[in-house]
Amino acid sequence: MTVRIEEVSRSTYLLDCGQDATYSLPQVAYLLIDDQPVLIDPGSTSVAAELLPAIGDLGIDAQELAYIIPTHIHLDHGGGVGYLAQRLHKPKVVVHPKGADHLADPTRLVRGARFVFGDNLEETMGPVLPVPRERIHVPEDGEVIHLQSRDLRIVFAPGHAAHHIAIEDNLTGGLFCGDALGFITDAMPDTPFPVGLPPFDAEAYVESIDKLAGLSPKILFYAHHRARTEVKALTSRLREVCITLGEIIQGAIRDGMEDSRISERVVEYVMSFSSVSDLPLMVQVGISGYVQYYRSRHSAS
Repeated sequence: MTVRIEEVSRSTYLLDCGQDATYSLPQVAYLLIDDQPVLIDPGSTSVAAELLPAIGDLGIDAQELAYIIPTHIHLDHGGGVGYLAQRLHKPKVVVHPKGADHLADPTRLVRGARFVFGDNLEETMGPVLPVPRERIHVPEDGEVIHLQSRDLRIVFAPGHAAHHIAIEDNLTGGLFCGDALGFITDAMPDTPFPVGLPPFDAEAYVESIDKLAGLSPKILFYAHHRARTEVKALTSRLREVCITLGEIIQGAIRDGMEDSRISERVVEYVMSFSSVSDLPLMVQVGISGYVQYYRSRHSAS
């Protein structure tokens, strides 16, 4: 794997590790160079292993990393945190309160990941290793990590996952948004699509979009894409898609449609603004989380 390195903002480097083998998702981490270097969204263990020499190529001793911050604990964002914690003896791992126990003991995390990534999980993503509890830092919503040149504010952003955070950076005016602000593909470059893998909370997702857009970031640092500056247009479009998806699915459920037919109706909507004949696999899978969420609400009512 060749890691492509790009300075995308002041003292902020995008580390592009190519695409994953399951969903063809771009695997992107970010290195923040400061008196205390920070690594955000290190990805799976397979990806994290490639990041260490790439960090060295930037003249940074990986052993000097002060913080490793996964935006959430899904394996494509935080699966390699345990691997790094066992090889680097200094950095604290900053993780949402609902994700901390799963990093310390990833048994349930791995079991759930097999439903998404298959039984060959370790072959494609590498082993998921535990993080020593004393190395885990659990922040409060709004907590600030003070570095010499910048402050990083932790912002809870549930919806895609209950344990999702975003990181606001006052040096660049940027926001490291993980999956909280959608998934962008080459086929839909101006339309972020909500990442709705089950379990998913569609209402919390929209609330998080509003919360993060309200911070007025100047640049969005996507974990499966690149840095984008069209913040208002992207967040507005994502919100529009989320609301429309909810209306389509809730109407279909009220009409008694089967899940397969609901998915077909959603695909028809998405294809209206996509330039390809087949939707990306991540978009297809994301629809299932929406359907499950609204069907569960319908059953409860």
